[in-house]
Order: sequence, then structure tokens, then C-alpha cells
Amino acid sequence: MTPHRSSISSSDTRRYLRTLVWTLAALVIGLVSITAIGYRMGWVEAANHEIYRYQRAKIDAPAPIDVAFVGDSSLGNAIDARLFAELTGRPTANLALNGSYGAGGSYNMVRKLIAAKHPHLIVVMQSIDSMRRDNAFPGFYFSAEPSDLLAMPPMQILELYFSWKTAKRIVQQVAKSGFSPKVEVFDGDYISQAAYPIDKPVKQVLAENPLQPSMVAAAQMHYLHKIATTCAAARITCVFASGPIYQDYCTQTRGYLDALGSAVDATGLKRIAGTPLCVDDAEIGNSIDHVRPDLKQEYTRRYYALLRDVVASLGT
Repeated sequence: MTPHRSSISSSDTRRYLRTLVWTLAALVIGLVSITAIGYRMGWVEAANHEIYRYQRAKIDAPAPIDVAFVGDSSLGNAIDARLFAELTGRPTANLALNGSYGAGGSYNMVRKLIAAKHPHLIVVMQSIDSMRRDNAFPGFYFSAEPSDLLAMPPMQILELYFSWKTAKRIVQQVAKSGFSPKVEVFDGDYISQAAYPIDKPVKQVLAENPLQPSMVAAAQMHYLHKIATTCAAARITCVFASGPIYQDYCTQTRGYLDALGSAVDATGLKRIAGTPLCVDDAEIGNSIDHVRPDLKQEYTRRYYALLRDVVASLGT
């Protein structure tokens, strides 16, 4: 009797393990499928293919680029490339992606710029909020050339797709907006703010998202260092400027700003003094680091004043 019971127990155990393995495999496949589809459709910010294609087209176009701005949405909403070109007499391009691309995306844009245009000046402009995001690899991955993928660590790519957090965001996006691919509306340099009204008062955002000195992300600094190294090898002037930010962040996050400044200095990029520009309540657009669209030219002039000496030092 005892051997018979052991046989049944062993058989049940194997059946249970097979069921468990198949269930786990189905969950993994389902999770990876959801994230892959979400990335493909652009439902996740780091895979916003439209903004990437829009800005990449400026690099691929035949027009020269002598001064280039790369960075996130704080840049996209603050710099009018046409006006900056008029102020400097140099062809200028605003190539802003979004915050989820981070410094990883900026690094790839710098590489593409140097290969295609070899500009005299590249200004890396990132929001202080973007510099706390501790995962810069997705931005690098989704802006890389196919040839770059072979050199990427397979585990990093797997982690990118095997993400419950990302899958949850995708499901929420589908529930909110349906299955249609995201269609952006562009306004000159960048995405129009009209399609994305502000969803929380800026003071509430500040209260919910304090910035502490320990939050400066090493992953973002890693790619800023690669930008500095790439620019130095190509003998191109590259500098770093923080994008505009809500004024209360300027006053309440001084420790974070000091830590960020020291971290940027350590990357080898020259930091532009006087940034970030602090935006008061009346000048805020649809985010803590976006200025109102009607003030874009005013902020372009303010950044030009900070960059005037750098531009004047460039060769012909």
C-alpha cells in the first residue's frame, strides 16, 4: 500500500510542477507581450516614436545645424530655434525628446548630430526633475541604431520588457484612451501643450515629489559623461544647462541643486551658470518645467543671454 501511495504522490507532484511551469511561462509571455506591444504603439513615454522621428528628421534633413539643443520637454517648450538662430546668426535646431528618454536619449542624439552635421555647439538641456530618474537605459535603447543593439547587455533588454510597472501603465493607457496609436500634435519645435492640459496644481506636484540630494541619478550622469567624452573626441563644444523649473523648486530643493551641479561637473560637461531659470506661477505652462507657449521667445532670449559668451567663443 505504501509504495502505491508514494507513486500517486510523485505523479501528482510532477503534474503540479508542470502546471506551475506552464502557468509561469504564460505569465512571462503575457507580460513581455503587453510591454512589447505598448512600446511598439508608443503608449510608454520612453518609446514615444513620434517625437523621436520628428526630431530625428531634422538631423537627416539637408539643412545645416551649427548650434543644437538636445534634452527633454523643458527644452522643447523653452527654446525657439528660429529665434535663437536669428540672435546668433547660426543655424539652430531644437531636438528635444521627452523626460523618459533622459540623458540616454540625449547621448544618442549627440552621436547622430556629430556624425551627420558636426555642429560647433551642442547644448544639453535637461530638467532637474529628469535627472532624478534612476533608469536611463530605456531612453538609450529606444533611440539607438539597430547596430547598437548587438552590444547591449541582454539582461538589461530583458528587464526592460519584463516589467510589471510598465505593463500596468500600458493597461491604464489603453483603458483611458483605447487601442489607437498615440498621435502627437506638433507646434514648431516640439509637441503642442494644447493636447496635454496640466492635471495637478504645481504646488501639489512639489509637495508630492520633493527632491533630495541623494536623488541625483548616477544612471543619468553615466550618459552625460559619455556625451562629454564624445564631444571632446570630436572637438565640439558641449555644455549643460538645466531647463526652466517652477520657482518653488528653486528655493526648496537647494541641496538637490547643489548635488546635481557637483555631479554634472564631475561628468566633464561645462555647466552654464544661472540655470535653471525659475518660473513663477503665472508663467507655468502645462507642467512644472514647461513655460507657457506665449513666453517661449522670452525664455529663448533669457537662455541666449546666458549662452552668449559660449556662442561668441565658437569658431567659424
